Amino acid sequence: MNLRFLLVLVTVLSFVSIGVTFIVTNPSVVIKEPDPPFFYTLAPDDLRNISIDTGEKVSSWSLREDVHRWYFDGLENIPADLFRWGGITQLLGGPRTQRVLAQSIDDISLYGLDDPSAEFKVTLRDASSVTLILGNLTPDGENNYARVEGFPQLVLVDSSWGQVLERLVNDPPYPEWFYSLTGDPRELILFDNNEVLRAYGYERDTDTWTICDVPLTTDPCTGSVLADGDALMTELEFFGNPQIGGAVALNLENDVDYIPYGTILESPYIAVRIENRNPDTNVIEVRRLTMTIGDLTDNGANRFAVANETSDVIKIDAEWADRILDLFYGDLLVDNG
Repeated sequence: MNLRFLLVLVTVLSFVSIGVTFIVTNPSVVIKEPDPPFFYTLAPDDLRNISIDTGEKVSSWSLREDVHRWYFDGLENIPADLFRWGGITQLLGGPRTQRVLAQSIDDISLYGLDDPSAEFKVTLRDASSVTLILGNLTPDGENNYARVEGFPQLVLVDSSWGQVLERLVNDPPYPEWFYSLTGDPRELILFDNNEVLRAYGYERDTDTWTICDVPLTTDPCTGSVLADGDALMTELEFFGNPQIGGAVALNLENDVDYIPYGTILESPYIAVRIENRNPDTNVIEVRRLTMTIGDLTDNGANRFAVANETSDVIKIDAEWADRILDLFYGDLLVDNG
């Protein structure tokens, strides 16, 4: 071996040795513990189930991939309202994590994580799941202390993020047709063949109900014949607690789409005027509950219906519907006292 080749070899080996020493000893090159899988790393399209536990209530929803709609677990074919649900999967896919406060937590009770204010669990397409545990508010009220189940880090999450999601439990995003009567009924109008068949109106001055004169000329309608107010309120309360068997068809676009269900313009149609006094403004707010009652299902146990002017066809209990139809075709509720 000649001298020049030996010197080159020694020089190369020296650089290799320095490089190895640098890689081993350089403090910037370390093996890091994996970061917790914060929800913002999750693709919204991968979510398949969402569960929210506020400590007092638990609600969960699952994605039905065939119709690409989220449905309530534990309820019969009740989808989440599209307007209320819009953006929820994106929100769960990306909470506003401000920063990591600590790499480990010595005492979780100091942050309310031993008795969480809420837990948010998402299950993904591959059946894996991630749970974010929400603790106390920070002193300034801007954030919640939080941690991801299975990871030691203490993090901050924007408080508004949790508030929006907790509302899904406290004020569930039911579709508009999944209604209940809240407020004061003040008018009942019954249509058949797209014409007013009969109607009842409340007289505020006398605190009585009357059978309205047809055609209707006032809003709410009035009449000269007294109605049986107690019997009418009983029927209105019954209407306000519908026996709904879930959705049959969603987002129908054309009138012809309703024909197979008998929920057409000429079908029996009930409209109830509801009044609520706003405690903040003292203004009376008016809304209506409506329902078109269609054909019987093949097994006769249910009827098709469309409620509150939505574009969904639902099922209602046939016996419940028969009692509502009796308001149309049965005896008038006249005050015989």
